[in-house]
Amino acid sequence: MKVLFQVRQDYRKNPAGDTIQLLATAQALRNLGIQVFLSLNPKVQLEEYDLVHIFNVTRVVDASMFLENAKKQNKPIVASPIYWNMAPYLEKVEINSAALKQWESYQPWRCQLLQDCDLLLPNGQAEMEQIQGDFQVTTPYKVIPNGFPLEYLGIDETYFREQCPGLPEEFVLSVARISSRKNQKWLAQCCQELGLTLVLAGPINEPKYFEEVQAYPNVVYLGTIQGRLLASAYATAKVHAIPSWFETPGLSSLEAAACGAVVLSTDQGCTKEYFLDKAVYIDPFEEKSLTPALEKALTFSPEPLTQHIQNHYSWSRIGEMTLAAYKHVLEGFYSK
Repeated sequence: MKVLFQVRQDYRKNPAGDTIQLLATAQALRNLGIQVFLSLNPKVQLEEYDLVHIFNVTRVVDASMFLENAKKQNKPIVASPIYWNMAPYLEKVEINSAALKQWESYQPWRCQLLQDCDLLLPNGQAEMEQIQGDFQVTTPYKVIPNGFPLEYLGIDETYFREQCPGLPEEFVLSVARISSRKNQKWLAQCCQELGLTLVLAGPINEPKYFEEVQAYPNVVYLGTIQGRLLASAYATAKVHAIPSWFETPGLSSLEAAACGAVVLSTDQGCTKEYFLDKAVYIDPFEEKSLTPALEKALTFSPEPLTQHIQNHYSWSRIGEMTLAAYKHVLEGFYSK
């Protein structure tokens, strides 16, 4: 089977969760013998491919061009929407309403795209319910969760302590792109109130916001870290916190849980489907929810969540689920 992945043009320059999901899914499928290719060309010739898999309908201009091209060439289309309605966040955070107006102006495009796909692969049931509520689409779907790399297992804190000496025994880690959507400034403020060091890792999406976050003296920024060092950081941290406006469910939270950290997560998005009652949750719309949640997380046991994630959410298992979904859509498409 030959599959073509398509995603936003800047997926490498501005990496985010869709970047990790795409690359990890591709590798998991290749491990199963599937030929996976990637093209950012909206007019690519598709004769050699069995289906097209589009990632991220939030960036709908790119995604719509990919879909139009695939439909013209009569190829089955699968989409991982990675969708959550950003309007409540934009209404709360954005002083300038231009971003909210732009979001709303593109909603009809997203509706059409989601309706025209042959199969949707949301990261959670809550994501699909949001899609159906916002757009009333009737497209078939199969929930395909996100995963964590099996190679992270067994890595302890030794390497991180060697590479990043001087950090306290207990600290809060937050691995995410530095962005107002991820709420690091709020996290820095609440950590400071509790006398906690906050260690941040991830690319800087919003330089001005980053300056505001770094103004807190308890913040340590490591830049973007990956692989063994990242896994060791997760294993070292007392708590991994992502108090963002929404997540589906937050890849770094999933990875941190697999590596043994307590997870403090937003309750907006698909997070509770993955983490059940085994994480500490906050409501980003409630300003007083974070400080007591941090206090609770410091005494919370990570073991139940670690076992749950390790047993159910490896990328290898996600690859098998994705391949089964591909076979299902191909059978239906070519039997029409």
